[in-house]
Amino acid sequence: MIKKRAFPHLLIFIFGLLLTTSCIDPYKVTVQAEQSYLIVDGTITNSDELPIISIFETNEASNFKSSQFTSTISPKLKDVKPVTKIKVRVIENETNTYNLSEIQPGYYQMPIGFAGKIGNTYKLEFEKANGEKFASSLEKMLPVSKINRVFDTFNSTGIKDKLADGGQISSNDIFIDFDDPSKEKNFYRWKWKSFEIQNICETCKQGRYFRSQSNLGPSGECKIDTDLEANNVFDYLCDSFCWDIFLSNKLDIFSDIYTDGLAQKNKLVAQIPLYQSNPCLVVIEQYSLNANAYRYLKLLNDQSVNTGTLADTPPAPIKGNMSNLSNPTQLILGYFTASGIEEVRYMMSRKNSRGAQPNGIFRYKNKRDYVLESTSESRPNIPLAICKSSIFRTPNSPKGWQFGIQ
Repeated sequence: MIKKRAFPHLLIFIFGLLLTTSCIDPYKVTVQAEQSYLIVDGTITNSDELPIISIFETNEASNFKSSQFTSTISPKLKDVKPVTKIKVRVIENETNTYNLSEIQPGYYQMPIGFAGKIGNTYKLEFEKANGEKFASSLEKMLPVSKINRVFDTFNSTGIKDKLADGGQISSNDIFIDFDDPSKEKNFYRWKWKSFEIQNICETCKQGRYFRSQSNLGPSGECKIDTDLEANNVFDYLCDSFCWDIFLSNKLDIFSDIYTDGLAQKNKLVAQIPLYQSNPCLVVIEQYSLNANAYRYLKLLNDQSVNTGTLADTPPAPIKGNMSNLSNPTQLILGYFTASGIEEVRYMMSRKNSRGAQPNGIFRYKNKRDYVLESTSESRPNIPLAICKSSIFRTPNSPKGWQFGIQ
């Protein structure tokens, strides 16, 4: 085993840890951490969607795996933990202060009504319970080019997915056109997220689902029933429309150093796994990057791509732009930045797709059909499950969703 400190690629995949990832190739490198590391990731944008900052830390002796098959390096889910109940704030133009609220363990959101502005500067600061204070560099929000066209094609070969038969799943590949401004250096980043209809909102193992009502509103939970077999499962339909949210887990960046001022055509920006034949909404996000942010992400990308064979240099930590104010030598992973954003919400009908089934997400994830609880004398009415709002699920119709599209 090669002993080395933890590699910070988690910052790119922190939202994708719960998504399906690739299988492991025989040529793999295991990197063992010697201490814990803070990992900070977040971007302030001029979008109307409130920015979220994630703050996590690795456990000591975390194992990070790399392989030629995945071309990625990330820790196991059990090897990271959220940093909770800390004071987090963003300072705009070194004068205006915005206090963030913790919406889920480790995830901190800007206050309602916040909107970033092109040309403004932003700085992230937070303080842990033990009094340690941390701050980022000052980041300026730069403008970004508009997207002129979006289109998709069906890719039967698709992408790697560990849950898929044979390790591959078909995909809908999305391409864009945009114009690059001339006589200036421009750096870009692309992300995507997709909203897929989900009709199962709870699974109870050796138990049944119960609803209740309180002053805080409706709630639901699974309660153990010892009369059921230990391996018995019941799945419960959602009580409303419900969307599962999938996030890109690939680092996609670009510099116009060789294409300054040229129109960019047919740029591949997303490969959406074909989990089901239902239409889905894909949000394409095009970001501007400053030179330092691009340089950092390029180092991450190069290290992840070049790691995976026995001849490669083992991965090593790359310092981001966060500092411990009382201990400047502490290595903090991840990067906080500000970026102009061009967003396109693309409703994809999937008419050109083949091989997927309607409402197939549950079966794909669980490798079985759902099992509904039957009515009985003691349970004449089976409750519907609440679609619980989270980073990965929402009961609220996403902006741009078109009902009735086929």
